[in-house]
Amino acid sequence: MIEIRRLSECTWKEAVGVWNEGFQDYFADVKMDADTFTARMAREGLSPELSIMAFHDGRPAGILLNGIRLIEGKRVAWNGGTAVVPRSRRLGVGRALVEAALGIYRENGVDIATLEAIRQNERAIALYKRMGYVVINRLGVYRCSGSLEELRDGGGTSYAVRRGMPQDAARLPFYRLTAPWQTHWPSLTGGESLIAFDPEGRAAGYALRRCAFDAEGNLAGITLFQCEADPERSDGEAVMRSLLGEALAPLHQPVKRTAINLPLSNRTAAELLERVGFSLELEQVHMILHCQESPGER
Repeated sequence: MIEIRRLSECTWKEAVGVWNEGFQDYFADVKMDADTFTARMAREGLSPELSIMAFHDGRPAGILLNGIRLIEGKRVAWNGGTAVVPRSRRLGVGRALVEAALGIYRENGVDIATLEAIRQNERAIALYKRMGYVVINRLGVYRCSGSLEELRDGGGTSYAVRRGMPQDAARLPFYRLTAPWQTHWPSLTGGESLIAFDPEGRAAGYALRRCAFDAEGNLAGITLFQCEADPERSDGEAVMRSLLGEALAPLHQPVKRTAINLPLSNRTAAELLERVGFSLELEQVHMILHCQESPGER
């Protein structure tokens, strides 16, 4: 028998335990201790009241984390991770979790449900498709640990880059509203925006990034969340190159740099990263479901 409970009704020890057990053989290492789990829930707007755990014959069997945000007047939900422990697979636990999550979305008036799944996880992707999700994009996780001196050459075009709060980028008319949940500005606590302006003072593009520091205050890593140019411009590549030169600086320093969930439809940014030494380490699919449509409309 499968029983679904809200995460708020379970202990944190149960939640962290089932998360780690469910992801122990995953394609990437996403195991967390209690402190890291708590920090991620807060940082990414995941709610214990909206998230759920599955129990099979009274034992923790799976978990699905949920968050809901208002984006441009639409209530958008995110599945921030679904895991089923090995002993409970092929028993319908995953389907029960997704069905329960969709019920929670309907109860909360969600317009669009979103998630990401690693491309090789064909079984999970097939389940999501059966439940009505469709793939809207491919996403890449890029990494580089060397220096990026090549980005010092801005391509001959001069742009003024203004730094600000992450939410400043969201005020631009070309801000990517369909960006993956983790790359939207509300997830960037401690991050910053970089907005490029052309010589006429018009906003030409933006980037979102966050820096990490070690215990001694030294720069340890840079994460790039978005890099976009106004699609109406003809100089998009030059704009993005200038933004990357600022967002990934200091360029001479060989620190760990990561571009997370970059939409691969943004070929200009992806090719620029590859050209200067980034490697594609992980590919995901970005999936959405329009919750207000009836099954016959999907």
